[in-house]
Amino acid sequence: MKTLFVAAAAAIVASTAAQDPAQFVNPFIGTKNGGHVFSGATLPWGSVKAGADSNSGDNQAGYVSDGSNITGISQLHDDGTGGGASLGNFPFLPLTRLECAGNDLTKCTVNHTLRALGHGDPTASPGYFSIPFDNGIQAEVTVTQHTALHRFTYPSGTDQLLFLSDVTTDLSGSYQGGGRVTVSPNQATNGTRITGSGTFTPSFGEGTYQVFFCADYPRAFVQAKYYQTNGTLAYTSLNSQATFDKQIENNNPAGVLMGFAPGTAGTLEVRMGVSWTSTAKACAYAEEEIPDISAFDAVHTAARAKWNEVLGTVEVDATGVSNDTQVLFWSSLYRTYISPTNITGDNPLWESSEPYWDSFYCIWDSFRVVHPLYAITAPTAQAQVVRALIDIYRHTGWLPDCRMSLDKGLTQGGSNADNLLSDSFVKGIKAGIDWETGYAAMVKDATVEGDFSVQGRGGIAARKQHGFVPVNDTLDNPPNEGPNTRSASRLLEYAYNDFGIGLVAQGLGKTADVAHYFSKSGDWFNIWNPAAENSGFKGFIQPRNANGSWYFDPRWDIGDVFRPDHCSPVFGHTDCFLNPDGGEFYEASSWEYSWFVPQDMARLVRTIGGPATFSSRLDTFFADGFHDIGDEPGFLPTYLYNYVGQPAKTVDRVDAILTQFYNTSLNGLPGNDDSGAMGAYVVWSHMGFFPVAGQDTYLLNRPYFPKITIHNEVNGAVATIIASGLSAENKYIQSATLNGKKYTKNWISHDLFTSGGTLRFVMGSSQSSTWGTGEADLPMSLSTGGFR
Repeated sequence: MKTLFVAAAAAIVASTAAQDPAQFVNPFIGTKNGGHVFSGATLPWGSVKAGADSNSGDNQAGYVSDGSNITGISQLHDDGTGGGASLGNFPFLPLTRLECAGNDLTKCTVNHTLRALGHGDPTASPGYFSIPFDNGIQAEVTVTQHTALHRFTYPSGTDQLLFLSDVTTDLSGSYQGGGRVTVSPNQATNGTRITGSGTFTPSFGEGTYQVFFCADYPRAFVQAKYYQTNGTLAYTSLNSQATFDKQIENNNPAGVLMGFAPGTAGTLEVRMGVSWTSTAKACAYAEEEIPDISAFDAVHTAARAKWNEVLGTVEVDATGVSNDTQVLFWSSLYRTYISPTNITGDNPLWESSEPYWDSFYCIWDSFRVVHPLYAITAPTAQAQVVRALIDIYRHTGWLPDCRMSLDKGLTQGGSNADNLLSDSFVKGIKAGIDWETGYAAMVKDATVEGDFSVQGRGGIAARKQHGFVPVNDTLDNPPNEGPNTRSASRLLEYAYNDFGIGLVAQGLGKTADVAHYFSKSGDWFNIWNPAAENSGFKGFIQPRNANGSWYFDPRWDIGDVFRPDHCSPVFGHTDCFLNPDGGEFYEASSWEYSWFVPQDMARLVRTIGGPATFSSRLDTFFADGFHDIGDEPGFLPTYLYNYVGQPAKTVDRVDAILTQFYNTSLNGLPGNDDSGAMGAYVVWSHMGFFPVAGQDTYLLNRPYFPKITIHNEVNGAVATIIASGLSAENKYIQSATLNGKKYTKNWISHDLFTSGGTLRFVMGSSQSSTWGTGEADLPMSLSTGGFR
């Protein structure tokens, strides 16, 4: 088996080299109008994410394509987040005589905002970022796992290469003190080494984090000054042959200004190792990963090759497919691998032999599409993610719903690590995973009230008493719980979390638990108000008070009339977030959440009034603007026609969504990318099937490529999806075969990806009245005997 795996892996690499999917990646898609995409240099799940930082109010991921000036090139970022600007630590900025009134370092502008430089159009590709500054300097950066390698090329004739290394600034200005900077000669490189650290706060969590750096310059400076602002700006002159060491107290901005001789090429390389543990480890990473500071091109080549290896588990036949579609597909797939970050071996919080992954920002966003994607394209990484989450439970007592910068992140909805774990469990992700401990962690989520602002669930006792989480629940909330809101959307998520626990219990042979948690997954029905009405349809999810009465939000200002469209794009979409008055639904309306019963869609169809009403109601949901594809709850509804035997309507709906809301422009996303979630929706939709996350169900759509091949890196299995006759007109499935046998279901299981095989569609220009339309062709539901 090992020989077969090695041979299969070699074949994947060889195919990847020929395919070179990196050529189709445009990292700038989504860097404008709130996409918050990280466009800089990183490796798949890389710890270091280096790129330019814009002086913009929209700079959550650093660079923004809005023309804003650049405050620096920093080493750490998150991708696609909402909330505040994240990371952006230890920025560099190359300077000239223009910014320093000659070569006098005391004349350089060091203020983070005022020093920002104008620039031309940047360029980027997987593992590489470059930007030309208006002062004539070209900045480039490439990376390894923990190290960034920068190259700054100054204008010809520059008499001194001026350079700023900022120790205390991050994107959100969160420096808390406790920092240190040391400048010393580096005998190994005959140059200069700067090490340092700082304590900062996370952008969407609680607590603080400390991070360390080690920067190596290949030659000694000819002049240097340490600067610190404590009311006034003060300088200390440095000697290239002596060591300078300084503790940076409070939140005083500080850094080092240097001038270097231009050498023969006017180029300055800087190697920057980063560690979450110590400066010593940062230096060790830098020296091990990039022993030659002058090897920029070789490091860049290796980074691109790594990206091609990871992207290359998916192959496509692009015959007849536009270049624009290929760019959209590969760029979207690329972004799904930026976060979370693998910092195994660099975790300062506890000693463990288990992997440690960070930047789960947040699982509420990523469990739906990103981690199910890893289950088929990167199962080794997904197994490590699961092991890391379980190890976080071992050492903190809880699975996280959100986590970044070594800190607890804010919980957006349910305990959705439960869904992530159940998804991996039912898909046979096993490598090194202690599933008994994982199950214990899930059960704790369901049974022990936590500080649900950052971990676990709220309303456990109230739900046990009432069958739902009431508005303003005070029965068992612990102190410092955060905003006691989102009662309706949290209950829906808790119910689905419980369903996931039931699936894992079933797989582990815990029969009594299966019955209990499957039963609890039906609690969604306890907040279904059959009398609530909107746009001609009756029956909606509605919050309830502890006495059982239906809750009416006073902000509706129209009396005791429920507004299912509140929090939708057409009515009040700005007040349903993680704030004390955020309301009872999170980032979506009742119109949208009323579709969220993936464990038992058959019961929901009956509750709504049957297949015809369900389909018509879906039509109205999209036509009247209640749907929001810019937030993750909007993903699954675009595929729900499959549950009433209308897969052709799914094709039309997904086509319309992709055409209207996704493109390859700078603002080509409908919302912030949320750690690749928006990109993953595109990937799934182009491959022709979509995961119902947390269970073993993929809803079939039409592929955008005539042939797609997915390689299983664990066992060498090959899954192939072929769309015979596919064209812009021939987009509807007429018939299908699975491994040569007739296949009429409009969904598939994960077996195709673990065992391998071929799913072949015959495509046509008209909607089929037979394929995928029968009762036996519908996806599983609990009430019709599925999942058992």
